[in-house]
Amino acid sequence: MNPRVKEILSAEPFVITSLWTDGKVRVTDFGKFLAEYRGSGKSPFAKILQPDIFIQAKTDERTILWGDMTEMEDYDGKLIPAPLDFCPDVLFQNSTPA
Repeated sequence: MNPRVKEILSAEPFVITSLWTDGKVRVTDFGKFLAEYRGSGKSPFAKILQPDIFIQAKTDERTILWGDMTEMEDYDGKLIPAPLDFCPDVLFQNSTPA
């Protein structure tokens, strides 16, 4: 298992520098990682490629996420707001040491 995102050190369009649970700092270039979604309309991935939204990135000490960027169905079948997050293993594979 790869380490997890412990803390976001900086978030600038569209690059996030973060501290991982192994004590190392890594850089994730979301502009490159999500390039295929740029300009794709209503995709939640396209939404985070807007500078004012991108810089609102957060961590839950496991991964990087953006709150209420998508919807999910709850147990009653009702659509509710949900965060857009990424598998931390995918983030690790798409990041480079700082």
